[in-house]
Amino acid sequence: MTIRAPLLAVLALAATASPVAAQGAAPATLACAPPLGPKSSHAEVVAAYGKANVVFRKIDGAEGEKIAATVVFPDDPKRRLELMWADEKKRSGLLAVRPAKETALVAPNGIRRGMTLAEVEKLNGRPFVLVGFDWDYGGAVTDWKGGALAGPAAGGCTVSVSFALPEDVDEAISAAVAGDTEFSSSDTTMKAAKPVVDGFALGWPQP
Repeated sequence: MTIRAPLLAVLALAATASPVAAQGAAPATLACAPPLGPKSSHAEVVAAYGKANVVFRKIDGAEGEKIAATVVFPDDPKRRLELMWADEKKRSGLLAVRPAKETALVAPNGIRRGMTLAEVEKLNGRPFVLVGFDWDYGGAVTDWKGGALAGPAAGGCTVSVSFALPEDVDEAISAAVAGDTEFSSSDTTMKAAKPVVDGFALGWPQP
């Protein structure tokens, strides 16, 4: 399953999370379930999470673009969620949910921040494909190669995943895995670079 174009766009930009759980401690797992679903609206999100915990503002998108989004828990990086809409004016038709980089949440398919290539390969059941680093879409997974992570997660959403290199990576290795080139997660040089999951996002196709 190759998902390069829509996946890159989303990335650049508890058990089930019920309204009660959302207003208290952060759930362990971010679920593809109301109030987060393809037919959700800003109003539904406010009703679920509480007016004091939701704002509508501009956030960073791809290539320096600013986009309007609903932000849940804007001042709490461990719980912050950025919601992007198909219809920004009506704030309806949920396209994607992007947790903050510092999120403590786990994706519905088990992906979590800080996972290694080997851990994600094990979860997927086979090697997968990701693009090189040091550009706007660097480190994004583009093809799960038919593994366990290829299909929709529970609730019907897709989970986009991106990796980042550690700060102490060798410069020569970093250069070897840079740029808009696809690599297998089993590639020797990619494994030597030791990237880890840097972020994930949930997405829903719109008609």
